Amino acid sequence: MGRKLIYGVTLKLMVVCSLASGLSFHNKPECVVATLCFFRFWLGFGIGGDYPLSATIMSEYASKRTRGAFIAAVFAMQGLGNLAAGAVVLVLSASFKNTAAYDTDQLGQADYMWRIVLMLGAVPALLTYYWRMKIPETARYTALIAKNLKLAASDMAAVLDIDFVSDMDAEAVVKQDEFGLFSMEFLHKHGRQLLETTVCWFVLDVVFYSLNLFMKDLFSGIGWFGDAAEMSPLEQTYKIARTQAIIVVGGSLPGYFLTVLFVDRIGRIKIQLMGFTMMTIFMIGLAAPYKFWSKPSMHAGFAIMYALIVFFANFGPNSTTFILPTEIFPTRLRSTCNGILAAWGKCGAIIGVLWFQYSHTSIQSSLLLLAGCNLVGVMFTLALPESKGMSLEDITGEMEEECEPSQESATVAEVEFIDSMEIL
Repeated sequence: MGRKLIYGVTLKLMVVCSLASGLSFHNKPECVVATLCFFRFWLGFGIGGDYPLSATIMSEYASKRTRGAFIAAVFAMQGLGNLAAGAVVLVLSASFKNTAAYDTDQLGQADYMWRIVLMLGAVPALLTYYWRMKIPETARYTALIAKNLKLAASDMAAVLDIDFVSDMDAEAVVKQDEFGLFSMEFLHKHGRQLLETTVCWFVLDVVFYSLNLFMKDLFSGIGWFGDAAEMSPLEQTYKIARTQAIIVVGGSLPGYFLTVLFVDRIGRIKIQLMGFTMMTIFMIGLAAPYKFWSKPSMHAGFAIMYALIVFFANFGPNSTTFILPTEIFPTRLRSTCNGILAAWGKCGAIIGVLWFQYSHTSIQSSLLLLAGCNLVGVMFTLALPESKGMSLEDITGEMEEECEPSQESATVAEVEFIDSMEIL
């Protein structure tokens, strides 16, 4: 259906469901939770579509020399979003604590606050809708999949601010294999890469979401937040949001932006290997002497170690697993494969959450288990191809021709519809 059309659909879902999440009212708490889960599901549906589309659109517009940095920059906005979300929670929780009604209705004030936080999530999505709809369909999709060369030329002329016109028809486009996602040919050509990238994203999200969602438990275990029984919900929320903001500033953002700076110099595979390896080392460093970190004098050291894990997750597999799938799969299946990988990643997140919640295993043992997941990521990363500095068509091999075209048509096809993006 095309990148642009579904891009708009996912954004509308994100706006509507963010607003609806905050309007989950009912007299019975279980009905509130059920309604909230319904709208959060569809919000996740929209975000799940936005993941592969954002990466794919950027990869198909960017030059081969800076493609990795551009895709990483898109993903780095997640870090700024996390920081903005933390700031919103801090401001709102402090504001509600200072209201006259807070002393008599703490739970009611907390109820209002989480609704406002969720509804404010619609604001950035709504603000970007206009600009997203102004983006033309990517020329690679229009030329190679939709077979509309004139429209592809027109769109590229507008984006690149140059003038060229093509009278070529679809027969002049380099012929592509038309195998489908569930064909033996796809399995033969890309099946191993799909498995390797899926496993890497899966084990990463087991680790990454476990650390993020259960940060409160990890820090409570060493006494960072004090006695929860003596705090109101808003006080707990304020302290958790403050800790998250510190971790984002000290770990997440530097990791994201170092990836932007170095991904096209060092390469995707080396950064991913480094990230998985360093996460393993620091997790063992937290788990092995876990009781040691409970000393009041060592709380800051625990926070630094935790921030370093987050840093190497983002200056590592959390960024590169977003980049690689948009480069190593053919144009026709690029966004689809990226979506499959993101979905399996979230399956890993669910497994990690359920493990922490219901396994009744000590935090120390859970951290060691997560370190083992990182080692699995290292092994599967070693088998992945490096895509640094190559055009998308060279990486995927989809530019192979069945017959020798004329020199003129080959030049026009290559320059106008593929490599024009590589000379920026």
